[in-house]
Amino acid sequence: MEAEILILLIKLLLIVLVIVFGSIAYSMIYRKWRTKRLKLIETTFAKICSLYLYPKPNEESNLIEIQRELKSVGITPTKPRNVQYLIDLMIRTQRSILGNNYIKLKTLFTQIPPYGASASKLKSSKWYIKARGIREIYEMDQSQYTRDLIKLRNDENIYVRREAQIGIVIFLGWKSLRFLPYLKRQMTLWQQIKIVEKLNDLYPEPDLKHLRRAYNSDRPYANELIMRIIRKFNLTEDIAYIIQFIDNPKFETREAAIYCISAFLLSDEQLREIKEKFYHISNIEQQLMLLKYIQRISVEIDLPFYKDLLYNGNDIIKLSTADILWNNAYKEEVQEYYYQQYTQKANSEFISV
Repeated sequence: MEAEILILLIKLLLIVLVIVFGSIAYSMIYRKWRTKRLKLIETTFAKICSLYLYPKPNEESNLIEIQRELKSVGITPTKPRNVQYLIDLMIRTQRSILGNNYIKLKTLFTQIPPYGASASKLKSSKWYIKARGIREIYEMDQSQYTRDLIKLRNDENIYVRREAQIGIVIFLGWKSLRFLPYLKRQMTLWQQIKIVEKLNDLYPEPDLKHLRRAYNSDRPYANELIMRIIRKFNLTEDIAYIIQFIDNPKFETREAAIYCISAFLLSDEQLREIKEKFYHISNIEQQLMLLKYIQRISVEIDLPFYKDLLYNGNDIIKLSTADILWNNAYKEEVQEYYYQQYTQKANSEFISV
């Protein structure tokens, strides 16, 4: 009986080994075949792009023939992995080409099979597929789908709406700012920075008309984005927009305002307004940042302002103010303050005794 069980176990083990080695062999054969297939797709795509961009004399590219060539190497709706590989090739190619050839490729990519695959991803119920489809659309510069991206600007998923908003900026440029008042969900700091960089890279000439139309937005993230745009494009005539948020009740908005104003020099009137708002800031770290900025851009030391901080500020502000006065030839004022503090302390101790 034991011998029969042992023989059965050996047979089962042999079956498992056959399955394992068979799977390994199949995996190796498939990988080799897959690599060969991808190489064929890549070679075919390179040939198509080359002939499309640099056609032979007296020859024009035949889009129908191009579609047939792609179909012959497996670019069909029933083989989504092949289609995705071709999309990746298209994106990599378009990133590396500029000028007239870029425009030619854009035309080509709108008429060959894979592009429809990117657009179809927008209908997916899975956020990561939808976000990838959006990225593929704007990276291949397919602006005819701008309306589809606009519909997704308030999507409940942060990654989908982030990609949609970036795509809208890429396609519409400064005109995209008109959607700011209508955004219903929070815009992250990373997203704000990305939008500013895209505007700077693709639309370096500011369109103040569309920018100023967005000034009426009451959304904190919209205010922060506009302030970052003003800083990035050095819009000195719009400094007043930043100043109004220096003492905003919201910490993040104040932080953005202090960061953005630090890139500018101010007029005497603007500097006085900043000093007035300084007293309304509740966060000590932000007060210190603003105090250092005020000292840096000031032509002369505003002694009444600093003495008021020295006598009435909190301990950290007093210490920073004393340092500023001491290093700007106002040592006597600092010494007088600390002498008064010492005298008051001594008197209070004497009275208590």
